[in-house]
Amino acid sequence: MDTGTPATVGFGALLRGLRTGAGLSQEELALAAGVSVRALSYMERGRSRGPQRRTVQALAAALGLDADGARQLEYTASLGRPRRAAATDVPPTAAVPDAVAPAGAPDLLPRAPRGFHGRVAELAALSRAAEGEAPVCLVVGPAGV
Repeated sequence: MDTGTPATVGFGALLRGLRTGAGLSQEELALAAGVSVRALSYMERGRSRGPQRRTVQALAAALGLDADGARQLEYTASLGRPRRAAATDVPPTAAVPDAVAPAGAPDLLPRAPRGFHGRVAELAALSRAAEGEAPVCLVVGPAGV
């Protein structure tokens, strides 16, 4: 899909261009995608640079994008999601099979929580367990503990 926008354009500018190209107002697109007008406005203005994957998929469907267009929108959104920093001095945990994500694969996990302290080893073990193809991880326990 050629949107006429350079590859360096951020998610917000790409989304705004696709929306205006489709002749939709923010209200119309928000209603069709099932997101709030405020959230859509934040995305277009760059205040929310990396929305969740399901939000991007809903926007792509509401915009009527083909598979290539939806992939490009999803990839651009993934570039706005912060990457996790590598954990240092983490004790070894249970063996997890080594897997390498394809080069250029978008990070489709939610953003790291803010203010989550004191669980470096546990977060590193969870990150290692979540690598690979189609991982499933279950975290149990009371919230906030």
